[in-house]
Amino acid sequence: MKIAILGAGALGCYYGARLAEAGHDVCFIARSACTPMQSKGLKVTSVDGDIFLPEPHCCRTAQECGPVDLVLVAWKTSANPQFSSALPALVRDDTEVMTLQNGMGNAEEIARFVPQERVFVGLCFVCCMMDQPAEISHLEGGKVNIAPLRADGPGFGRACSFAELFEKARIPAQAFRHPEEIFWTKLSWNIPFNGLCLAHGGISIRKLFSMAGEPERARRIMNEVCLTAEMRGFPLPMELVEEQMERTSRMGEFIPSSAVDYLRGRPVEYQAIWGTPLSRAREVHAPVPEWEKLDTAIRARLGLNA
Repeated sequence: MKIAILGAGALGCYYGARLAEAGHDVCFIARSACTPMQSKGLKVTSVDGDIFLPEPHCCRTAQECGPVDLVLVAWKTSANPQFSSALPALVRDDTEVMTLQNGMGNAEEIARFVPQERVFVGLCFVCCMMDQPAEISHLEGGKVNIAPLRADGPGFGRACSFAELFEKARIPAQAFRHPEEIFWTKLSWNIPFNGLCLAHGGISIRKLFSMAGEPERARRIMNEVCLTAEMRGFPLPMELVEEQMERTSRMGEFIPSSAVDYLRGRPVEYQAIWGTPLSRAREVHAPVPEWEKLDTAIRARLGLNA
């Protein structure tokens, strides 16, 4: 397939490199990273096997790339206003678009420019960081859960096809029928751990786990997210909380994406990760006092209005 990676940061470069290694024609759409990628190639140091692309196909704009079969959106949600200029240049009548972004509301934004039946959600469970432009460290995970934006129609079959395509590129993947089936699984991690590391000023997972009471606080917030999912009709596996806690305890010096953005003075994806999901919790009157406290702390840290 001809695939465009819209947003060649750590996540986009990791998945794009895996797909390119599998033989797909991958175009990385980047700005600051484009020149380094063209001059020295793309290097991925991975727990699942290193990758080096000596001559990655890299463009600075969607217009330079042109139409493709599949667009993987990997830029930060703060860049979503650019969909109006980027997507028309990449999309033809049969192009499909999958968001790999954090949080809720992104697929709906894409559907303003692409028919709903060709829009998919891909939620990534991966720890990867860009050490410097064109150099990626993949520390843990990599699975992608995929669902169609439209739960009716043939979308699930296409989601299965994408899962198979990812599997052949050594990317674990699973298809689901409804996007809320997969949103809450990742949010159960992102809301507490991304949130607490951000609220504390941009700390690592190791530092968070060393702080008295904070792992227990994360567990309470995660339980509230899981309760919200259940009250919305999408219960999560009973073992999820313990699995997430155990997995996270091994992440060491990993700093979650929003904490990194805060440290680097970049926009933080507040609305997609905390704002919209919390509004969904309030819609069903879910009791989420710990999550509410965290949200208040995050908003204070970011200087957002109450």
